[in-house]
Amino acid sequence: MEESETAKKSRENVLKIGYCSLDELEEKVKAFRVMNQNAAKKRYIITREPVLDTSGKPILQKAQEIDVSSAKLLRRSFKGDYVLKTFQPDEGIVIISDMDTPEGISFTMDIVTQIMNLGGGAYEGFIDRVDSFTDFIELLKKNLFPKLIIVGYIPKEKLQNETINFVRVKRIDTYIRVIELTHSGYKPQSYFPKMKQVNLSQDDPKSWGRFVIEIIREYTRPYFVEEM
Repeated sequence: MEESETAKKSRENVLKIGYCSLDELEEKVKAFRVMNQNAAKKRYIITREPVLDTSGKPILQKAQEIDVSSAKLLRRSFKGDYVLKTFQPDEGIVIISDMDTPEGISFTMDIVTQIMNLGGGAYEGFIDRVDSFTDFIELLKKNLFPKLIIVGYIPKEKLQNETINFVRVKRIDTYIRVIELTHSGYKPQSYFPKMKQVNLSQDDPKSWGRFVIEIIREYTRPYFVEEM
């Protein structure tokens, strides 16, 4: 049996970047409306191509922002599993991991390699790496707007300053998602216990696979209005 186009896209595009079902779209626009009331970084979603109804009449133009009213219009013509090509600014992953020491370089390169392999390397343009929250906060104030932060290696002498800057990051974007990595060889203890933790072990090669699954799970987790 031949695989459907939607199923192919879903398999190849594991982070679901650039595509959105109507059900997912409705959840997003409701959540964004609540999130944007107090957020410094505003979330929105727009079309990447015109959306036509079954008779070929335009419902939405290319690059049109989709709000609750637009989603209701789409619902008149399509079912919940209808897939649209979309763009939203809060996409991408930032790896925060210091590369000033040999152990930092080794750990960071392992992390980068695993994340770059997501989607067969298709997400390279959506993945950034910086040495510190100090560097990241400057980019966050400008144009960088990731959905997920991966925290790798941070030297202990920089930890106090990094903790302060992480608090600053959360003030700029309350809803940014964060995973901290520990490693049996490079970083046995976590620095940020309130973050979601993933432990990597030299003695357990499968731990990297679990890390990749956790990235996909956390990245694609919906924004639910009930959680706001």
